[in-house]
This record gives sequence, structure tokens and C-alpha cells, in this order.
Amino acid sequence: MNFVCPTCSITLQAEPELAGKTVKCPGCSTKIQIPELEEPTQEAEHEEHSAGEEIADDYYDSLPELNMNAVEHGPHPSKINFLIALGLGVVATFMFCVIIGMFPSKPENGDHTALTYIRSFFLERSWVQYATTFLMFFCLAILVLKLLNIRKQRRAMLIQALPTDIDTEITPQNLKAFHDNLLNFPKPLRNTYIVNRIRKSLEFFYVRQNNPEVAQMISSQSDVDANKAASSYSLVKVLLWAIPIMGFIGTVMGIGQAIGQFDKVLNPAGGEGAGDLSALTESLSPVLAQMGVAFDTTLLALVFSIILSFPASGLQSQEEDLVSDVDEYCIDNLLKRLNDGGAASNFGSDAGLLKAIGDAMASNQKDVMSKFASVQKGMSESLNNQTKQYEKVATAVEAQLSAIGERAEKYESRLDEDFFQSLEKIRTESVSAITSQVNGLSEGIQNLNSVLADLNGKQVVVKKKGWFGRS
Repeated sequence: MNFVCPTCSITLQAEPELAGKTVKCPGCSTKIQIPELEEPTQEAEHEEHSAGEEIADDYYDSLPELNMNAVEHGPHPSKINFLIALGLGVVATFMFCVIIGMFPSKPENGDHTALTYIRSFFLERSWVQYATTFLMFFCLAILVLKLLNIRKQRRAMLIQALPTDIDTEITPQNLKAFHDNLLNFPKPLRNTYIVNRIRKSLEFFYVRQNNPEVAQMISSQSDVDANKAASSYSLVKVLLWAIPIMGFIGTVMGIGQAIGQFDKVLNPAGGEGAGDLSALTESLSPVLAQMGVAFDTTLLALVFSIILSFPASGLQSQEEDLVSDVDEYCIDNLLKRLNDGGAASNFGSDAGLLKAIGDAMASNQKDVMSKFASVQKGMSESLNNQTKQYEKVATAVEAQLSAIGERAEKYESRLDEDFFQSLEKIRTESVSAITSQVNGLSEGIQNLNSVLADLNGKQVVVKKKGWFGRS
């Protein structure tokens, strides 16, 4: 659905579901109400149908010259001015500190209130709090500029970049009219995703005059836009990394200074009054203050990092969706309307078309065979290398087995030798023990025989003693 801005006279287009809604003109920012849908008449349908049937008879006639360097188009649509973001970050940090400085300070002998705690949290900790706050506002300024840029790019999607009143088809003969229409847009609109993509596609079509190549070029440009959109968030990612690092730096500084104050805790007032509770409490105050600095800097950095991570991720996702919408627009409104004259104009005849197809197939087959030969050669070399490695492994295993066999034989022979030596030692000790026992027994028997010989024929009287030694 097409409509015209009454202020800047730019032809805009919108989806049917947006009929009746109010939008801002991407050229002059004027609020415009999208008109309601109207039923097309039979004459309009007939004119639209007949306009697509008029194709130039001679494809290679003189074409209108296309001036592709007429207008300077500026940087990529994803880029923003980081110097402006830096200035906004400095100004916002200064104003924030001024506002926080207006909060009341903590009384000497009183407790913290909410306002006094906020003042001391930001202004009375260390310089790390100021640096973290500046990095946060710098990152926030970048995200705000990115948000405004994305809204501008989204409004530019309403432009009818390829008006149908020029022609329903885009041919080399009417290409200049479509290109001039893009160059006549206001300067803010010439540096948008949709205008850049269509302008480059038309210029590529002017040079190549081939629909498949234009489709491939649009796909490549889509990858370029997506990569540049992702790289435009590099500084944001660096700042999201630097903010918690600043918090950790403050933690290390605070803990280091707190440790440096412990000598006053251990030796308060030069060693005098070490047992005084008030002196101990007074000496602990700077230590606790430095510990507060350590933990408060980390707390602030982590909170800022979490707060900024969500909008950064959301904006990057929105810009990626925008690039996808531009791709869809080019497919629906550009590629469908491109007319390069047909295959017969490019090749001249069916025979030429068949010859070109045959040459392309032969070239591709040659490339495939050469790649197959290189792959086969690589596989053969790899197989030879594997065979050599297997031979080395087999040789090493065989050597290990031989060494193991030799060690096993030596171990068995040593076990046999030790076993026989042990048996011989046991036999020798047993024989000597039995011999000594037999000799003792023989000597006892001989003594018994001599006693019995002496007692031969004699009577042995055994006297029994009474109670008091009487027999």
C-alpha cells in the first residue's frame, strides 16, 4: 500500500495491517496517518498487467548511463558517532555527581539515612566509583544512539524505494529511473540499510544484467551488513567487560589499604593502651572503612553491568532482525521484479545455451576430478604414513616382548636356584639336628647300660624316713 508524505512529497509504502495507523515520515519526521485500504479498479489491474508485458526487443541497445558516484553515501548504517556518545557520557557523569552531591551528608554522631548512604556510596568511597559511573554512562549513551539509529532504520522501511509508477518490472532500460529515485531521497534516508541495499543491487544489476548473480550479491551483502552490525557493538562489549574489572580493581585497592592499616590495630597509639576498648575501636575504624570501599566498588560495578547487559543484547537482536527484514524486502520487492531479458538474450540460441551448459558441466567435472585426485593422493600418503607407524609400533612391541621373555627366564632360573639352595639348607640343618639328638640318646643308653652292669646281683635298699627323721 503506497501513500505520499504531504510535507516532503516522498512516496511511502506500508503493510496492509498498518492501515489507519499513525507513523512518522522517515524524511521529515512529520506524523502521517496511513490511509485505509482501497479496492483496486479493473482499469488499474489492466494497466498493471499490460505494463509487465512490454519488454525491449533488442536487449543490447544503448542503455541510459547510470552515474554510480553522484552522491556521497556516508558510513555504514550500523555506525554511530562514538565521540558524541563520549561527550554525552562525560556530561551525564558530571550532572549525576552534582545531583548526588546535593544529597545531605551523614552527621558525625548519627546513623545513615537513604540519601546520606547514597551520597557516601558514590562520592565518599574512592575514584573507582567515579570511573565506573563514567563507563556506565558512556555505554548507556552508545545504546541510546543505537536505539535512535535502529528506529530511524525501521522508519525507513516504510519508504517505497521501488515505486510501481515508474514500472512494474526493473529492466536495464528503466534502471536509471529507479536509481535516480533513490538518489533524490533526503540525505538522512540515503544512509539506511534498505536504501543502501537496493542502490547497490541496482548498480550491480546495471553492470552484470543477470538475475542469479544479483541474488547472490544480495545474499553476500546481507552477510556483510550482519557482520558490520555485530561489530558495531564491540565497544559496548568492551565497556561491559571493563565495568566489573573496575569494580575488582577497587576491591583489590580497598583490601590492600585495609591490610596496611592493621599495624595500627595491633599496636594502637604506639603500644600504649593496647587493652583499651575505645583505642581498639578507633584503630579498627579506618580498616573497616577500607573494607567498605572494597565491597562497595564491586557491588556498584556488578549492578551496572547487569543493568546494561539486557538492553545491549536486546538492541543487537533488534538490529539483526532489521537486517533480516531488509533481506525479505529485497526478495519480495526487488528480485521478483528484476528482468534481465531472459536466457535467450544472454546466450543467443538454444544451441548456445546447451553449449554453455556443457562447458560449465565439463569445467565442474574437471574441477571435481582434480579435487578427487588430490584427495586420493593425500589418502595414499596418509595410508603410507600409517603403515610406517604400524611397523614402528610392531617392532617396538616385539622388542618389548623379547625383553620381557628374557627377564622371565632369568627370573625363573633365579627362583629355581633360590629354591634348591633353600632345600639344601633345610636338609643340612635337619640332618645335623637329628644327628645331635641321636648322639645324645646313644650316650644316655650307654650310661644306662653301665649302671645296670654295676647293679647286676646286687640288692638296692630304699629307706623311708618317718615324721621326726626316724626310720
